[in-house]
Amino acid sequence: MEASLVVCILAALLATGSCLQCEVCEGQGTSCTGTMQTCPAGRDSCAISLTVTTLAGMNTQSIHKGCVTSSQCRAGPLSMNFGQGMTTRTGIACCVGDACRTTTVTVPPANIKPNGQRCPACYVLNAGQCNEQTIECTGNETRCLDAAGTITSGRNPVQMVMKGCVSQSICDQLQVGSGTVAGISASLTMAKCTDTSGAAGGAAGPAGLLLPALAGLLLLNLLS
Repeated sequence: MEASLVVCILAALLATGSCLQCEVCEGQGTSCTGTMQTCPAGRDSCAISLTVTTLAGMNTQSIHKGCVTSSQCRAGPLSMNFGQGMTTRTGIACCVGDACRTTTVTVPPANIKPNGQRCPACYVLNAGQCNEQTIECTGNETRCLDAAGTITSGRNPVQMVMKGCVSQSICDQLQVGSGTVAGISASLTMAKCTDTSGAAGGAAGPAGLLLPALAGLLLLNLLS
């Protein structure tokens, strides 16, 4: 705590910016409460993200609060469709200081109107590959995602493969790496976005915005 205070004082004296603190927590449902933590350099906003995950008509919601970059605040709604009734939608709201006490976040409604894009889609746990099917993308899902890695709830990690239609906002924040949300950790060893012609794209950035969706998908698989 003393070290963090020294860093904040030095930052103020050097006029390099304020020392931002955000509430950090995650959990299932629409609310969570956590401790105030000092944000690392480069993360200049507090964010609240709410994710709705659907599997075969069954929904679960998860919330995440923490420090993010301003680019993540501009990401806009995140949407993914893996076929076979598996979808996720995430809304993000950013704030600073006391404004975070009254900031609310909403998840955009599902848009089921086809947009003319098609992607290979599948999702599997405990396997290194899955059986693809081509699906029609809808709404703002204009890119194809191909990702693989491990996901852990408890002690034993399991392999994961996911492919499907995603929004551009997912691709803008996509990066291999690891993180934890709602007690579930995920590590992506391969992640890329392509357009319908097969060209790869997507700027590297924090993978944190993708993790609540992965956690929700794992939870629904465990419950089904």
